[in-house]
Amino acid sequence: MRHWLTFTLALMPALAQAGEAKISREGFDLWYRTYGSGRPVLVLSGGPGLDCDYMEPVAQELAKKNQAILVEQRGTGRSRPPVVNADTVSVKTCLADLEALRDHLKVERWTVVGHSAGGSLGLFYAAAHPASVEALVLISSGHVVYEAENAVTDNVFMRLCPREQQQVEELSKSTAGSPEERTAARMKLMLPGYFFDRDKAAGMVAAAKPESVHGDTMMLLMRDMLHPGMDLRPALKDFARPTLVIAGRQDPLDPKVQYEIHLALKDSTLELIPRCGHFPWIEQPERFYEAVDRLLARAAR
Repeated sequence: MRHWLTFTLALMPALAQAGEAKISREGFDLWYRTYGSGRPVLVLSGGPGLDCDYMEPVAQELAKKNQAILVEQRGTGRSRPPVVNADTVSVKTCLADLEALRDHLKVERWTVVGHSAGGSLGLFYAAAHPASVEALVLISSGHVVYEAENAVTDNVFMRLCPREQQQVEELSKSTAGSPEERTAARMKLMLPGYFFDRDKAAGMVAAAKPESVHGDTMMLLMRDMLHPGMDLRPALKDFARPTLVIAGRQDPLDPKVQYEIHLALKDSTLELIPRCGHFPWIEQPERFYEAVDRLLARAAR
C-alpha cells in the first residue's frame, strides 16, 4: 500500500522535492534531478522518448536509502537539442551524456536502473562502459538481441476493449495533427493494455500528457536500438556485475526477452512477477521493491 501511495502522491507536482540541475552539452542543457543521499543510482526512463516524470515514484522510493539521479534524457523534457535528427539523438550520444553526467557528479560507479527502453539503454551502457556500472536493475527491459517478430503491439492491442481497439484503428488512419501528436495519442489509448489490472492503469492514464511523448526521439532511438544485426551478447559476455532482470509475467513484451537478457549476463537474477504487466512498481510494488532492495544491498557489499 505504501508504494502505491508513493506513486499516487508523486503525480502531484507540488510534492516533487527533487534537486534540479543541468550540464552543458552540444547546443543544449542536459537536465537531471537528484533525490536523497547515499550510493548513487541512475534512473533511466523508457519509451524511448518519454519524459522521465513517470519514473519519479521509483526515484523517490530508491532515495530512501540511496541517492537517486533521474535524467531528462536527450530529446526529452528540457533536454532537447536545437535540431533533433540521427546526428544529435542516437544511442551513442545518449551514452556520452550519461558518461558526462557521471564525470560531472564525480561518481566512480553507479547502479543503473532502467525501465523498458531505459533498460535497453542500460544494456548498451553496460556494454560500452562496464567499469562505470556497480550493478544493473533492468525493469521490463527491451531486447539484448534483435528479433524480427516483435509481438508487443499485438499483445497490447488484444487486451483493449472493442471500443478502445476501434479508437486506435481510427487514429491509425487519421492524418489530423502532427505525427508526434498522433504517436502521443496512440500511446495513451494503448496504455491500459500494458497492465494486468486495468484499475491500476487509471492513475497513469490520467496523468499521461501528449507533450510528454517525443515521437521524433522515439523513432530515432527505436531504429538505433533494435535493427537487424543488433546483438549485445558478445559485448556483455564478460560483464559480471550483479544484475536484476525483473518484469511481470503478463508483460506484453514477451517474457522470453527477459530470459535472453538473463542468459546473456554472468551474474544475473531473473524475477518474473505474477499478475503483473509492464509497470511492476505500480501493479506489484511490495514484491518489486523487495527484489530491488535485495539487489542494491548485495551490490553494496
